[in-house]
Amino acid sequence: MERTWREEGAELALVADRSLFIESSIREVRNTAVMGGLLAVLVLFLFLKDLRTTGIVAVSIPISLLVTFAPLNVLGVSLNIMSLGGLALGIGMLVDSSIVVLESIFRCREEGDDLEAAAVRGTGEVRGAVVASTLTTIAVFFPMVFVEGVAGQAFGDLGLAVVISLLASLIVALFLIPMLASRGGLGLLASDAPRRLELLRLASWGTFRRDLSALRGRPGAGAGRRLGRWAVIPLVFVYLALRLIIGTVVELIGRLALGLFMLLLWVGRRLVGPVARRLFRGVTHFPVRWTQGGLERLHQGYPRSLRWALRNPGAMIVAVVACLVLTAALLLSMETELLPEVHQGEFTVEVALPVGTPLEETEEVVAPVERTVLEEIEEIEALLLTVGYDAANSNRSDEGEHTARFKVLLAEADPRIEGRVIDRLRSRFAGIPDLDARVTRPVLFSFKSPIEVEVHGEDLVELRRQAERVKERLGGMPELADVETTLRRGAPEVQVVYDRDRLARYGMNPGQVARLVRDKVQGFEATRFNLKDRRIPIVVRLEEGDRRSVEDIQTLIVNPGGERPIPLSAVARVELAEGPSEIRRVDGRRVALVTANIDEGSLGGAVAAIKRQLNGLEWPSGTTFFLSGQNEEWERSRGSLILALCLSIFLVYVIMAAQFESLWHPLVILFSIPLAFFGTAATLKALGISLSIVVFLGMIMLAGIVVNNAIVLVDYINILRRRGMERDEAVVTGGQVRLRPILMTTATTTLGLLPMALGLGDGAELRTPMAIAVISGLVVSTLLTLFVIPVIYSLVDRLKAALTGAKTAERREEGSGPVGAEPLAT
Repeated sequence: MERTWREEGAELALVADRSLFIESSIREVRNTAVMGGLLAVLVLFLFLKDLRTTGIVAVSIPISLLVTFAPLNVLGVSLNIMSLGGLALGIGMLVDSSIVVLESIFRCREEGDDLEAAAVRGTGEVRGAVVASTLTTIAVFFPMVFVEGVAGQAFGDLGLAVVISLLASLIVALFLIPMLASRGGLGLLASDAPRRLELLRLASWGTFRRDLSALRGRPGAGAGRRLGRWAVIPLVFVYLALRLIIGTVVELIGRLALGLFMLLLWVGRRLVGPVARRLFRGVTHFPVRWTQGGLERLHQGYPRSLRWALRNPGAMIVAVVACLVLTAALLLSMETELLPEVHQGEFTVEVALPVGTPLEETEEVVAPVERTVLEEIEEIEALLLTVGYDAANSNRSDEGEHTARFKVLLAEADPRIEGRVIDRLRSRFAGIPDLDARVTRPVLFSFKSPIEVEVHGEDLVELRRQAERVKERLGGMPELADVETTLRRGAPEVQVVYDRDRLARYGMNPGQVARLVRDKVQGFEATRFNLKDRRIPIVVRLEEGDRRSVEDIQTLIVNPGGERPIPLSAVARVELAEGPSEIRRVDGRRVALVTANIDEGSLGGAVAAIKRQLNGLEWPSGTTFFLSGQNEEWERSRGSLILALCLSIFLVYVIMAAQFESLWHPLVILFSIPLAFFGTAATLKALGISLSIVVFLGMIMLAGIVVNNAIVLVDYINILRRRGMERDEAVVTGGQVRLRPILMTTATTTLGLLPMALGLGDGAELRTPMAIAVISGLVVSTLLTLFVIPVIYSLVDRLKAALTGAKTAERREEGSGPVGAEPLAT
């Protein structure tokens, strides 16, 4: 892409292009999704050690993604960072249902069923569990419609992408996977080649014979009809000749293409196939051997460990309570922020000199800085300096001839490089007296400053004084940088205060006198001069020498044409004063804003330190403060996200209660959610990641994901118990049978998210915390679920049996007749 155009001494250069960052971010999300899918397929092969079986499961990923695009298009969702991030986030979950269905089918196959019967029975046994597990994952996104603020606006597309893709994967798992399994897999139809060749030959010659018979049997009546038929005979022969030639050519082309395909297939099977198979087996031998060896050891050791846990339920209960306590302690001690800061390789330094500084002097101050920055800082790719603004046309009251902007574009979007460059620029500006500098970055979702302190009051003078005190307090805090107030010193102005009594004594109108003074000083448009297609306004006012100083204004004559000239000083007080820089109101009250950026720590830590500083400050009567900015947005989003999390857990419980037709078993499964939160909180605390909106969204997703393993486990335990197996034996057998699919689904989801968790590429700051939250919570929850859920299931079943037995005994005792009589029917 061309970045510079030159013509006749003028140069037009492309300084900044935000589309490059957007394209790079979307490309990274796409690559992350592809890499996650490949890792998920690799995990499937390591577990299944069969290419055909792996292909059956892996086909659910591209089919589910392709089906997802149509509903997204109908709903008007574009392919952006969030929608593609949703697809990348759920790409490892798209095979979960297929894995469970296929594992059940092959287990039925090993029990002696033929392919079709195994597909029907295997799918039927896990159909309810698969539907319930998918619906629980989908249900957690429904409460997102109640989320307010940035969270609800930013992650709507992500939720839609995940929901639609999971619904598509459910349909694929329940219909396509059993069909492929019943047909023996994705085999090539090479054996049908001779039959296809014969069909091709019969189709071409058969078409010719049908056309010929139709023409011969066409009915005719009368001489005119016979004459018309004889006139058509040449055309008929031409038509038949063309059909014969075209049919023969098509048949020859088909034969050649089919022959070439058969030749390539034979070469592939005879020559390339054995070499490729040997090479593939050599490459995958050790990974498959290690994986299968580890699974065998787990299958042997897990039942023994589970039986020990069933005999010692107290240890599991203590572990659950400890996880709950540690989770609460970790979450309360974590730093908080609205959104992770996205580094786009560019930022802006806004500098301001004292109000009233002329444009020329502002340029003299900032020009040496520009030269020094370009010479000394090599990481800067481009620097755009803008000096002064037209205050009349600006949308900000603090901009004018005394302000300037340095737009810095870095050669590489690296947070460490950006931090070093910003520190050097701040130190360079700190050496210039009477200059305030503030760094701003382009933001994706929130346009508010990280820290905004609203100082409320009515008196402008007192309000500005208190805002300066707040600025001084915050400026000394290490957590903050670029502290400034919006209520600064105003521009110098000449104020005219009229004496109405004297004006009335002289018979003059205050409005007429004020307009006369304004026209003489500021001027008025007398007429316009026509110059070709332009109309140039002609402004009439006093010469510069007659209105340069306050004394000149005082000597203005306010009664032109009168008997005695009356100067302005005779009827008004003229003084040089300072006007307000702005008057800002919030809810009808005057407000001064003190803004700042985060330098050290997080938003939550900075807000807590600010409250301590401002509570210790003396506040005059009538003045108060309020913390707004991103902190206000975080408080609102956090409250709605907590509500969404609670509602998600409730919906998950309702779906499981409908699936199991029980209120006890869903309670058992819900224990896997706090176990997942423990893994998330511990990992985020260890890595120093703050609690933000994206982390909250990952935790909401966990509430629907982590229960899937427990649903599959409890559902199969119930199936075994309905077959007459004893409770503890059913628990151990169910855990052993479901161990492989549970580990497979966890591994595919985890490795599918691994590229996103690595934080590679532009925009990774938004995706990485969410992926880490899901991965850590899912892994820890899976490890603990394999032991905690069976133990709690056993304890709850014992409690339920005890309560049922006590009620039954009580009913028998209440309804019993004389001794030896039959109890009343229940």
